[in-house]
Amino acid sequence: MPCCKDSGWRRSGLMSDLTLQLELHMQGKDWRALDKALVTFFREQQQLPPALALLIGQCSFALSQGHLCLPLEQMPQHSEAEWLALMALYPELIRLNEDRNQPFVYANHALYMRRYFSYQQQIACYLQQSSERSQLLRQTIQPALLDQLLEPLFPATATEPDWQRLSCAIAASSSFSVITGGPGTGKTTTVVKLLAVLQQLQQQRGAAPLSIQLAAPTGKAAVRLRSSIRSALDKLPVSAEIKAQVPTEVSTLHRLLGARAQSRQFKQNVFEPLALDLLVVDEASMLDVELMAVLLSALPEHARLILLGDKDQLASVEAGALMAQLCQWAEQGHYWPQSAAWLNQLSPAAIPEHLISQQGKALEQQIGMLRVSHRFAPDSGIAKLAIAVNHGQSAEAIAICRAAYADLQYLEVAEPGQLKEFFLSGQSKTQQADAAGFRFYLTTVAQSPALDATEQQIDRWAQQVLADFSAFQLLCAVRQGPLGVEQVNLLVEKVLHHKGLIQHSSHWYAGRPVMVTQNDYALGLMNGDVGICLLRPYQGKWMLAVAFASEDSNKAVRWVLPGRLQQVETAYAITVHKSQGSEFRHAVLVLPDRFSPVLTRELIYTGITRAAKLFSLVTAKPDLLASAIEQKVQRQGAVRLVDAEPT
Repeated sequence: MPCCKDSGWRRSGLMSDLTLQLELHMQGKDWRALDKALVTFFREQQQLPPALALLIGQCSFALSQGHLCLPLEQMPQHSEAEWLALMALYPELIRLNEDRNQPFVYANHALYMRRYFSYQQQIACYLQQSSERSQLLRQTIQPALLDQLLEPLFPATATEPDWQRLSCAIAASSSFSVITGGPGTGKTTTVVKLLAVLQQLQQQRGAAPLSIQLAAPTGKAAVRLRSSIRSALDKLPVSAEIKAQVPTEVSTLHRLLGARAQSRQFKQNVFEPLALDLLVVDEASMLDVELMAVLLSALPEHARLILLGDKDQLASVEAGALMAQLCQWAEQGHYWPQSAAWLNQLSPAAIPEHLISQQGKALEQQIGMLRVSHRFAPDSGIAKLAIAVNHGQSAEAIAICRAAYADLQYLEVAEPGQLKEFFLSGQSKTQQADAAGFRFYLTTVAQSPALDATEQQIDRWAQQVLADFSAFQLLCAVRQGPLGVEQVNLLVEKVLHHKGLIQHSSHWYAGRPVMVTQNDYALGLMNGDVGICLLRPYQGKWMLAVAFASEDSNKAVRWVLPGRLQQVETAYAITVHKSQGSEFRHAVLVLPDRFSPVLTRELIYTGITRAAKLFSLVTAKPDLLASAIEQKVQRQGAVRLVDAEPT
């Protein structure tokens, strides 16, 4: 490209400033190596002026921050018109109008990398089509028949709407649907009943049972969903025949789609779609736009998709905030009068007027929000704290933390060493029945089977160790710093070794908890899977092996030799992000000693809602909690349905 293309920018007197900004990014630590390599490549190939190189670098960097695109308003060096004029000089690099497979796309007043723009368009197209299919599907379902099937599963006992029942009706009449709700609102219970209803509808029509698959983003979430599904299925008041048609096996999404090592490609795709009629995906807040696009490509055209998850949890680590954007107005309902009238035929209590709006979008008609928590008592501190945080009420949240709730502990520490006893017992100042602590699971580790124990006995012991380990988990907001994952793990190891609970003489030792940090398709282990290194009997000798919970219901534990685990890290403490899809009897959120951009309302809420019985908050600076609650995640690039008129 001739260098005279940027002459207008040189005359503006801004080129030297842009050159300086570009060099600061190229030499600094904010941009990733990938961002810098991308800029270097295109500068060499296209002879880009500093302004455009800076724009491309910032677009790439935005992806690392979870954004799908870079809005031009975030590049205040020039007006949007000036940026457009510059981009127009490089039609082979940036698509403005004509599509030539350019690597970058300008759309919606923002710059996208082409791949992510395509993902966004693909998802939006699917949502539009699903809305049209859902409206046609609803016309084929007889409300009286559906009500007859719902009644035994959701008996009418209250004057308020039963949102589990309504969400079940919404999903039963939708090609694509989302069921969202906080902890303990009954998402799994609802979906099990929904699957039973759908199979009964098939039976009533004289059709073959639906082929249903259950999936989750991580192995932990898959194992947990399997356990919840089985428990709920046992209590279901339906025939044994229908129960047998509700699946209990759960796969990770990567395994379901046939992920290929060292590749973005999957075995299942548009040319070789999944063999199913209905797919249920749990913990959908962890879905990024790339994985969602891959999933949609692999769905048969006739298949239904149901997403389950908590819209208020942290978004995926990768780009996008899919669940939060899909459920943006879930709390407000936004049901069309026609939708509400149809649903009211299936509910003893009518949908409240404030949840009905003629201005609602088509997508809102396919979303059910569970609004009542059945896990926590009305006086639960965990429930009250989660609500206060979710609503951005920082002063109220701090007051709740400092109040005397049976299921809350609040620890202000001047330095991490003050936590030594807490790591062992999980207790702060008062006796807590659910406190646990690392001594709890290590006691089970020490109770190893005899050298001549059977494989079944060994597996039962390992399974108990894994269960006991989940009774107490440290969740850190950051990785570095005195209260970050790395230093806290080192401190815990030091404390446990000093107390004689572990023999920390080498990298691998009995009792060491590890988390997989990278998918290993050869071993069948996924990023986020947690295992415990144990000294177990094997052929008359003692050997170290790592026990992981198995997705296979026929095998309780999977054993892996330590030498085969190349991408793992010690997991006494893990990041809040890595804890998604998990639940712990006692969850401990450890805030850093200084402000960090990752400290957000969603992170605090996610940490709190990992706790099943007891939640502890550890902080060196109480004001950090308030600032985190007041900072809400805002990701650029939305995946939403276009407006549609009620029908």
